[in-house]
Amino acid sequence: MYLDESFAFGGGDHGPSCCACRKPILEGEASMRIAFASDPAGAKGYTGEYHVACGKPFASLARALDMLSRR
Repeated sequence: MYLDESFAFGGGDHGPSCCACRKPILEGEASMRIAFASDPAGAKGYTGEYHVACGKPFASLARALDMLSRR
């Protein structure tokens, strides 16, 4: 079956996916990169690009974990 590449999820290269909701971050959408010290390369799926709305709780968590690790 042919997948229409003009459709948002119909195939083709659509860029990175949000680490929280797993939906693509489309061109022009606001995104943020969040880095977790326990996953610097993103192999566990925590560090990476997030939609701004999806990433807010993860950014808070990353900051809290970073503060706790400095103690």
